[in-house]
Amino acid sequence: MGITVSDMDTAIEFYRELTAGEVIGPLVKSGPAIEAVTGYAGIEVHLAFVSLPGGDTIIELAEYRGGSGESIDPDNGKAGSSHPAIVVDDMDATLERMRARGVHSTSDPKTATDGPLEGYRYVYLIGPDRLRVELLEAPH
Repeated sequence: MGITVSDMDTAIEFYRELTAGEVIGPLVKSGPAIEAVTGYAGIEVHLAFVSLPGGDTIIELAEYRGGSGESIDPDNGKAGSSHPAIVVDDMDATLERMRARGVHSTSDPKTATDGPLEGYRYVYLIGPDRLRVELLEAPH
């Protein structure tokens, strides 16, 4: 999943701490090809990649310097919004670690009572740029 961020350092710190993942970057991309793809003349895109343990999932972080400069409202109730959902082994330990860093959740964890995630615990954290990040813990 790619996530556009306003501050690369803050985003790297958050996702590295949340996932215990390895970070590649930041890398800086610019020039005619990047300008063509993004539609912004003179754009400079700073990219970092957080590889989650196990190596099957990568979160791409992108900070657009010279883009529109606007921020969207990432509220999940708004059509077109999206959020990453990350499965963690220990919801309580993850929440404790993130809360110690000043990260807030929208509620206490809940347990799904039906559907394909029945038995999973879930909660939303408020990440950088107010993005909701869903944590899931599989039934034990």
